[in-house]
Amino acid sequence: MIRKLIPFLLVASLTACANTGAPRSSSAPASSSSSASPSSSDAGTGSSSSGMSSASGYGGKTCDATALQSQIGQKATPTVMEDLRTRSGSSTARMLRPGQVVTMEYNATRLNLIVDDKDVMTAIRCG
Repeated sequence: MIRKLIPFLLVASLTACANTGAPRSSSAPASSSSSASPSSSDAGTGSSSSGMSSASGYGGKTCDATALQSQIGQKATPTVMEDLRTRSGSSTARMLRPGQVVTMEYNATRLNLIVDDKDVMTAIRCG
C-alpha cells in the first residue's frame, strides 16, 4: 500500500513546490551572482537589461519577460510561444500546465508560460 502512495506524494510535493517555488527561483541567481561575477566570459552581454546573464552560466542569451506581461490572458499556442520566446530574447521556452511535473532549476535563458487548464496564460516568467 505504501508503494502506491509514494508516487502520489511525490507528485503532490512537486506540485506544491512548483506553485510556491516561483518567487524563490527569481532570488536564487541573485545570491549566486557574486560567485559567478568574477567570470569575465559574459562581459559582452553585461549590457543586458538584467544582471542575470553572468549568473546563468548558459551563454549570452538571457530572458526578459517584462515586455510580455501584456500577453497574460491570451491563449497560448505553439506559434504564440515561439513569438514570445523570440521577443523575450530567450533561447528556450516551455508551457507549464496545472499539475504538470517540471524541473525547478533556474535557467536564465528559458521562458516559462504558465497556463490554466484551457491554455490561457496566467503568468509569463523567465527561469
